[in-house]
Amino acid sequence: MIPNSITVTKRFEFEYAHMLPGYDGKCKNLHGHHGVLEVEIGQFLINGTYEGMVIDFSDLKRIVEKYVIDKFDHHYLNDFIPIPTAENMTLKIVEELQIHFGKALKRVRVYETPDSYAEWRA
Repeated sequence: MIPNSITVTKRFEFEYAHMLPGYDGKCKNLHGHHGVLEVEIGQFLINGTYEGMVIDFSDLKRIVEKYVIDKFDHHYLNDFIPIPTAENMTLKIVEELQIHFGKALKRVRVYETPDSYAEWRA
């Protein structure tokens, strides 16, 4: 059996628009980003998963796409996150994914640009 310290990570890409109301900087104006999301899972999670797998990557993809990517991709984030900073986006994603992965969710990283990200760790 694989120890619980083994994790798997899947990367997703999406496009979004937002603005930061009340912010005194360029981001106060409507603009878009090419976002990247990494989701890390770290325990044996699904009954019937093939022995030695934390989770089947196709199951991870299906869940994240259905509950996060489909909601964020090509959307105006201010419609459902009042102040859509990278930090608040990350917390919103964690909130949604914990419903589906529980304590198996170990890390969520949201890149706003290729070299800037916010990260949540369990």
